[in-house]
Amino acid sequence: ATSASDDLQTAVSSSNMAPQKAAKRIGQGMAVPLAKKPKMDPACKGIIEAVEQANDLSENCRKMLLACIPKAFGTASDDRHETQAIMVKMVGEVLEEVQAKLQQAVDVEQAKVGGIESRKGQLETTLASAEAQLAVTAQEAKAKEATMAEATNAEQSAKALLQEKQEAQKTGDAAIVLAQEEKTTIEQVMATSLHAIVEGQSDDAVRHCSALAPFLKDVDESLMSALPSSCMKKISERGSFDAMVLDQIGTHFKDKFAALSRALDEAAPAAQQRAAAVAEAQAELNGASALRQTAAVGLNVAKAAEQSALVALQVAKDALAAHEPEYLQATGARDDKAAELENFKLYNMASFELLRYRTSAKAIAGA
Repeated sequence: ATSASDDLQTAVSSSNMAPQKAAKRIGQGMAVPLAKKPKMDPACKGIIEAVEQANDLSENCRKMLLACIPKAFGTASDDRHETQAIMVKMVGEVLEEVQAKLQQAVDVEQAKVGGIESRKGQLETTLASAEAQLAVTAQEAKAKEATMAEATNAEQSAKALLQEKQEAQKTGDAAIVLAQEEKTTIEQVMATSLHAIVEGQSDDAVRHCSALAPFLKDVDESLMSALPSSCMKKISERGSFDAMVLDQIGTHFKDKFAALSRALDEAAPAAQQRAAAVAEAQAELNGASALRQTAAVGLNVAKAAEQSALVALQVAKDALAAHEPEYLQATGARDDKAAELENFKLYNMASFELLRYRTSAKAIAGA
């Protein structure tokens, strides 16, 4: 089997042999001027440019094809001899190979674009997911802010209620505190100064008598006048009047102590209610504070998630933006290859098809 280059060499040799014999015959007779070189059809330029793009051809094959193109394609299809017809067919095969390679180049670039578009799609999906996640986290943060505000208001209200109950307790218990203090003091005075005076067990009668005075403001004036004298006397020196004075003083202290005890007993239920109200308000405040602290933790977590979502969104945007130049470069390269292929079809192949089947004027007239 012979190669296309061998066939081409044979065809070119055959095409060149006839003119050489004719030249010899002319030389044996008379000398004649050489015929003018025929004008090349403009469409041949497109065919020649196409053959020049055939990188797989050897340099010799290319030169032979280029040398034969003007005459082979300049001759109408019905006037071509067998060698010229072979040339036309060979050129057609070369152009088809060139076009196939151009198409392959387009396919390669399109595959690159496809891969980049796939990555772009993934990046766009990631961006959409990041946007959706940000929307979710922003909504969650907003909800947590509302919960935090509600918890803060509840805590403030609980604080105000506790303060109110504490003020009510302080006001309501003020008289009780004074009564309890007075009762305690009276009890101490009765156990010390009054006991010492009645029993005559102390040499410091003046001090003990002075200790009784603050609690005797509502005692009869005559009794108060006689008290210092009775206090100064020893038991052996006291008369019936002194005994009566000290007895009434003792009864006064006992009555006062009993009255304070009754008052405290009567005030106890209300005091207990106020204390219970304070304890309840304190418990409510403790619960409200715990809820506010929980809300604060939830808000911090939500804010952190929102911030992370913002960072992820920015990363996705940056990745897509960085991908765009690569995508534009790839589509540009593909479009350039496609334009080159389209130009080859519209110009080079069209020129080939135009001259490939062109018929002579006589064939047209005969038809």
